[in-house]
Formats: sequence, C-alpha cells, structure tokens
Amino acid sequence: MAQEVIPPGHPLPPAVENMDGEPRPAAPRRRFRISVGVALGLVFSSVLVVFSGALIAYMAAADRRITVRLLDERSAITVAGYLQQVDRFFREQTLLLTTVKVSLSEEAGSLTVSALENRFAHLLPAGAAFTLSEPGEAPGSPAVNEVAWTPFAFEPERRLAALQGQIGLAGGQTLAAVYPRAVFQDLIDAAGPQEGHRAVLFQSREQVVAVQGSNPSAFAPGADVPLPSPGHYTGDPLSAVWTDAPQVRQMGGQVPGRLFPYPGGMYTLVYDEIGDGPAKGWIVGALYRADAFGAALDQSRLVLYVAAAALIAGAVVSYFLGRMVGRPLNRLASASVSLKNLDFAAVSPLERSRLSELDEVNTAFNGSIGALHAFSRYVPRQLVQRLVAEDMAGKSQIETRQMTIVFTDLAGFTNLASHMSAKDTAAFLGQYFEIVSEAVAAQNGTIDKFLGDGVMAFWGAPSHQPDHAVKAMACVKALAEVIERLPDHHMRVRIGIHTGEVVVGNIGSSDRVNYTVIGDAVNIAARLQEYGKQIDATARTMILASGDTIARLPEPVPSEHVGAVTLRGRDDPIDVFRVS
Repeated sequence: MAQEVIPPGHPLPPAVENMDGEPRPAAPRRRFRISVGVALGLVFSSVLVVFSGALIAYMAAADRRITVRLLDERSAITVAGYLQQVDRFFREQTLLLTTVKVSLSEEAGSLTVSALENRFAHLLPAGAAFTLSEPGEAPGSPAVNEVAWTPFAFEPERRLAALQGQIGLAGGQTLAAVYPRAVFQDLIDAAGPQEGHRAVLFQSREQVVAVQGSNPSAFAPGADVPLPSPGHYTGDPLSAVWTDAPQVRQMGGQVPGRLFPYPGGMYTLVYDEIGDGPAKGWIVGALYRADAFGAALDQSRLVLYVAAAALIAGAVVSYFLGRMVGRPLNRLASASVSLKNLDFAAVSPLERSRLSELDEVNTAFNGSIGALHAFSRYVPRQLVQRLVAEDMAGKSQIETRQMTIVFTDLAGFTNLASHMSAKDTAAFLGQYFEIVSEAVAAQNGTIDKFLGDGVMAFWGAPSHQPDHAVKAMACVKALAEVIERLPDHHMRVRIGIHTGEVVVGNIGSSDRVNYTVIGDAVNIAARLQEYGKQIDATARTMILASGDTIARLPEPVPSEHVGAVTLRGRDDPIDVFRVS
C-alpha cells in the first residue's frame, strides 16, 4: 500500500492506526498555566486567609482575656488611688498635729482654743477645727508623742458626726483636731467626676462615711447612729450593695468585687479594706454599673467582626496586589541606613505603596522613626551610636577608667512639693531637668539616670575624654550660673563632683543592660552632694568638689577649702572644696 503524503502546513489528522494496526499517539496536550502575578495573588490571599484567620481567632480570644484583665487592673488602680488619698490624708493630719505639738511645747498649760486656731486653723481642711482640754483634765490622754484616732461619733453641740485625732501635750492638756463627715466628702469629691463609677468610703460595711457626689447634710446623725448605713441611700444602688440575693456574685481579681442586682440593672462594687493605720478596717470602693464592664467586652466582639470583614476584603485585595510589580527598595534601604545612624533629619517618611507587603513595611518603618526618635530622648544618642558602631552591646564590655562623676539634687524639694499640685510639681521638675540636661550636653557629658529630684552624670565614657574633669567642672559652674539667674528662688541646687577610678560598661542581666558606672568614686560624688547641706542649707547653689577633681584642673577655679572631711559611710577623710 502506498503511504499517504501530507502536504506541508496541513494539520495532522486524528489519531489512526499505523501500518501495523496499532493506534498512533495523539498530539501532546497543552498544560494549564497561570501568570506569576495570578499565582502570587492566589498564594497571598490563601496564606492571608489561613494564617491571618487563625491569628485573628487567637487574638480575639486573647483580646477578650486582656480586656477582662485590663478592666480588673483599672479597677485595682482606681481603688488603690482612693486608698492612697485616705492614707495621705491621715499621714498629713498626723504630721500636722505632731508639728503643732512641737510648736506649742513651751506654751503648754496656758493655751486657749482661740489662740490655737489663730495660728494653725488655716492648716486644717475646710470644716475641721481644734479643741483643747483644760490643764490636768485629760486623764487617759494619748502618749505625748503619739496621735490617737477615734472613730466617728455624734457631737451634740454641732449636731454632726466627726472623728478626732488627739495628741497629749506636756502640760496635761489634750490637743484634738475634729474632722466632720464633710471633710471626707470633700476628700472623695476632690478626685473629680469619674467616668462610669463613683467612689465610696465606708467606716464599716454598715457605716458610710462618704459617697462621691452626695450631700452629707442629707443625713441627720444621732448618738446611736452617727453615720448612715447603705440602706439610708434610698433610690441609689448603694442601698443594695451588701444585700444577699440569688444573683449576687463575688468577683475574683486583684481587688475584691461584688456583682449585685438593683432595679434597672446589675451593679458592681470593687473595693479593698484598709489593713492598718488610723483608718484600719475602713473600706474604699468604686461603684460601677455592670454594663460599664460589658461595654468593653462588646467592643472587643465588634473588633472581631471588623477584623473578620477586613480579612475577607484583604484576601480579595491581596489577589490583585499580587499581580502588581513591586517598586524598588532603594529608598527603603537608604532610609534604613540613616535610621541606623540615628540621623533623623535625613530620614523622610516613606510613601504608601500599592503592594501590600511594601506598604506594611513602609508603614512600620515610618512608625519606627517616631519610636526610635522617642527612644533617643531616653538614651543619649552619641552613646547609642558608639555602642552600635563598636559592637559594645554585649554584657562583657566592661572596663576600668578614670572618670569624673557629678550628682545634683534639688534642695528642699520634698517640702516644696508638699505645697504644690501634681501638675505644678511635674512642671517644676521638668524645668530643672531641662536646665541640667542642657548643661551636661553642652560639655559632652552623659546623663546616667534621673534619681527622683536628682541627676547623675559622668564624663570620660563611652568616648575617651582626657579633659573629663575640666568639662565636668565647666558644666556644674554653668549650671550654677543658670540657677542663680532664675527669678524663681525656690529652685536651689546642691552639686557634688569627684574624679576617680570606676568600672564602666554594660551592666545588667542577659536580656537587659544599662551602660553605667559603678565604684567608690560614684559614692563619693553622691556623698559630696549630701554634705552640702551641712555647710549651708540655705544656699541657692552649692558646689562641692573633691581634691582629686581640683588637682586634675589645668587652671585653678575660684574655690574655698572646706577641709579634710569624713563623708558618710567612709573611714578616710578627703579634701573638700566649695567652688564659687
């Protein structure tokens, strides 16, 4: 049989049998293929759905646990704040009575209430008053140096309930300060209106001292019932706080809690009992509507729904974004180098990208700029740069050097702060720390730490500074000049400066270290600062330098030799100079 010839370009016929009768193989089929963009889109969306879905489920459960924990911690912090208010009140009033006693030590036996109030009544809270027994008419009065506190009792003369703080005087008289209920109402109200709760103060479970926002004069006290019980607060959830009902539950947490019903809903009282001191046995609490807690949990559930919807939308968007071509990462790399060098002026926020991954990286990078900028305010920038550049982040980077240490302290700050509000105290400290920081930075020093109202700084590390004593002395003199020029004469500073051998480096644990200095030279600088009080406790500025520091100065500074002084905690005296 002749073989059939197929013209060139003519399509192949369907598979037929060959000359041997066997079927011919069919033409190979084309495999299904997709573009890289589509593949990436499918992979991105699939991974996003699987992993992000699992993460959202986990975080939703974790978020609920965290929300409950945060609510518990918020309640604990709230109650702790009220406890501190009560404790501070009694400490301040105890100190007041003790101070008055000391002030009147030479007048015992001849005092009158009017003379006493003319001198000291302005120190008492509004509504409080002094009383004074006649000489020799105070049998069983408290010990001379102690303040005794009585519980609330009814006072017929003034028709009110009050407690007293009493202290015996040397002449046989008893000095007492009388504090009506209204004083504690003012104490509770001073915290200001609180969102979602009211503060409550009990002398016992059946005796209410004060309720935030209430009027203490609405209750008429008597000899048998000096304080109202919770039941007196009709129309208020407080009236049902200690009642027993099937729905009542005790709440676990950092502080005790009690969930109880009241017409219109459920309420929660979180509270703590004062364990010692003048108010021992008192109960401080915060009364909430229970739905104030439930609202946070509902918000947590809403976040879950929003996250799930965002996950679905993200899967769709990821599919299309996966088909896009990524933009070059040069700008990111360049900005990362500048960020590594803490050169924030050279770093610009990165632009948004249509690619999900790059957009997330850019957003995170922009966020890290602010975070690192904030970090540089806590840790000296030059210190971080040298630690990174010289690979000094390890715990083993410890050495011995000759360095100069400076300690500064605000003189009389404790007494000053007791007459200032928290806001004014923070502003005063902020001004002081700003002045000290600028003086230290101007001489290339390093602030080691802020110590309450004091500052510790050093020279000679991390960079070698052969003239560290000169720079430290220039810093403290400049600091003193600034303080002296301030119109606010309340800011008085004591400064100690010493030069000696110390251990410097990264000191701490395996996961957290501080670059700091330790050694006897540090203690000497601190003791010099303390010793300034003994030389002149009223000086605007007091700079005490050791002989070791003075000896390292190439040129003498105006100073007065105080003498060879044995500082606290030391056996050997050192030469001390007062620098002017």
